[in-house]
Amino acid sequence: MASACLYENDEERKQHCRAIQMLAKDLGIPEEEVQILYEKVLSSLKEGAHIKDFLPILVCHNVKQKIRKDISSRTSGSAPS
Repeated sequence: MASACLYENDEERKQHCRAIQMLAKDLGIPEEEVQILYEKVLSSLKEGAHIKDFLPILVCHNVKQKIRKDISSRTSGSAPS
């Protein structure tokens, strides 16, 4: 993982790594690509989070939405009119 200070301890890092692996598998995207987006979203959400227990769920949801929106805009943008 790129950002050591992003994770408070090894257990938290492992939890987020599992989430990244699951997302990559579910979406059929390389882990490295998912990790970049995941860590950006995590960093953004973690700043204002008072309760951090649900961050993996929220981050996964946001990453899925962003990736699906990206895929959708690429396919609809390239379709002939």
